[in-house]
Amino acid sequence: MLLSRTLAKSRIARGERPSWAAAWGLVIVDFVLFLVYAVLMGMFIFSVQTTAQMPNGTLIFALTLFFFIPMQVVLILSALWASKSRWLDKDAVE
Repeated sequence: MLLSRTLAKSRIARGERPSWAAAWGLVIVDFVLFLVYAVLMGMFIFSVQTTAQMPNGTLIFALTLFFFIPMQVVLILSALWASKSRWLDKDAVE
């Protein structure tokens, strides 16, 4: 999210319209970085779960809080910035 947002804002400021691969490739990079975070956090959460014997409700809450919500935020905001960087204003075309 940070990478795609930063690059998209700089491209928009320069008036540059990136190719499809350049804009959406950053979303893929953000997703891969999130996967790295998910693996590291997953190892931590499941090690705590096995040693502390967390109840199932607490485990579900932790998975929602540390995986599902951040994944939605990262992917939605990255996609918004990718599409915004490729936006072509109708007035500029005519």
